[in-house]
Amino acid sequence: MTGKSCTNFSPIGMKRILDRYISKHYDEVFRYTRYFCAKYNPRLEPDLVINNAYLHCLTIEENTTDENKVKSYLLNSIKKQIIWQNLDTNKQERLISSELTIPDVPEDNHDINYKILIEQQYQSWKSCVDIYRSRLTDNVKITVLEAYFDKGYNTARSMAKYFNITNTSAHYLITDIKRELKKIKHENQE
Repeated sequence: MTGKSCTNFSPIGMKRILDRYISKHYDEVFRYTRYFCAKYNPRLEPDLVINNAYLHCLTIEENTTDENKVKSYLLNSIKKQIIWQNLDTNKQERLISSELTIPDVPEDNHDINYKILIEQQYQSWKSCVDIYRSRLTDNVKITVLEAYFDKGYNTARSMAKYFNITNTSAHYLITDIKRELKKIKHENQE
């Protein structure tokens, strides 16, 4: 048969190859689907996604017998079912989310205040670093500070390797930086 079935599905060749591929490789298809569900939409059930992708592939109007082509149609349809928000697979999730009541006033004042507090703390420490940097006159301390903040050697082990010194010496250099920064922060808070 080369025509379409009465339910507006794809030609029989595509369906036969798709059925054969899924029955042989269902575990692989399931793992693939589970991976993308976990990555993009963990609330979706992999079996539901596979079923909807299968139904979508049956609507493709191509009479092919190439298993690789059918596999690519199926896997791309699976990704599309997971990632695109306006497809059948996401209907259940949309129904649940539409049942939720949304308050008139958003309750994210706490979230905004928290973000502001974090930003203020960051700016406070950054200003302490700038003050410390401006006060330095010793070239060794300037080099250590640049290695710590600018080059990212912020562990004793990485700094020791960078300067080719012992871990203990690097630890004391980092401790000295932190002690000075805390002292500057304490001076500015008063």
